[in-house]
Amino acid sequence: AFDRYYRDMSKYEYHQREGTESEYDQRRLAIIADIIAPHVPGPESKILDIGCATGRLLANMRERGFANVTGLDPSPACAMAARKLYGVEVRTMTLAELSGGAERFDVAILVGVLEHLRDLDAAFIQLRAILNPGGLLYVEVPDATAFADWPNAPFQDFSTEHINFFAPVSLENLMTRRGFSLRFLEQNHREQSYHTVMSNISAVFRKEESIVAGVGRYDVQTRPGLERYIAQCRSAEVRLHATIDTLATSGRPFLVWGVGTQTTRLMATSRLAEANILAFIESNARYHGKTLHGRPILAPEQLKRHPEPVLVGSRVFQHEIVAQIRDDLGCANELILLYEV
Repeated sequence: AFDRYYRDMSKYEYHQREGTESEYDQRRLAIIADIIAPHVPGPESKILDIGCATGRLLANMRERGFANVTGLDPSPACAMAARKLYGVEVRTMTLAELSGGAERFDVAILVGVLEHLRDLDAAFIQLRAILNPGGLLYVEVPDATAFADWPNAPFQDFSTEHINFFAPVSLENLMTRRGFSLRFLEQNHREQSYHTVMSNISAVFRKEESIVAGVGRYDVQTRPGLERYIAQCRSAEVRLHATIDTLATSGRPFLVWGVGTQTTRLMATSRLAEANILAFIESNARYHGKTLHGRPILAPEQLKRHPEPVLVGSRVFQHEIVAQIRDDLGCANELILLYEV
């Protein structure tokens, strides 16, 4: 249940070669550190970032005067990057594997984690075990009430890795039932990539001495917010499918850049799988040499051997992928862009 941390590797496809975060992630993590810092009890507080990736957020906290920081991440590559880039100690394990009670922390950070966890009851039992009395929990999750407010690829916010969805009320209800009281909450938005904005709920909760059963408030925001989002996505898909229909009917050979969520979804829900796709191009090396729908998955350098047009399958990283094709690889292939950004 705890292996589903926020680790969508496609998010780092343009920057993983350098082992660093994008400029957007750097700004986002600095903002998060600024939100957390005023709530930390003191400079000696022990801070644990669960699902810490490369440790940049903890490095930001250290820059704000909190030296006692520790990361937790199941990825050995992330732990290595955190040590190399920022000198941050990272335990290569999941939350479930952390010895509850043997070591306690004053602040735990969960950024982009709760929406992935299958067993929330087990997670909160463990969180209560590792937090000191009165310890603080910083939580950040996507804001389901605001998905429709910021353009994205259709249904992208219904990620297959997201199994829990939250509004401010439902998040507070969840935390209250697990013995955490609200200390701070805001709805905000931040640029995730070029012309792509994420809506978030950022909140600080305090661990209370005991769990008191109670009735939560009724959530009147989530349903209309999601209905608005679904209608918007269906409208956007009409234009998207029209472009793909034309491409499939033409029989033109081309390549597709990206094998992430959007590409695989389009292969299943549109005529893209019927089109004359020669191969897929993918930055993530773990996919190289494999196939998708019977077509090979190639490394970016192999694009230099192909003069055919390239369909860019990602909206979030469309701008970065175009820059990689033109500037890094020096390829002049015709580009087929599905999204207007």
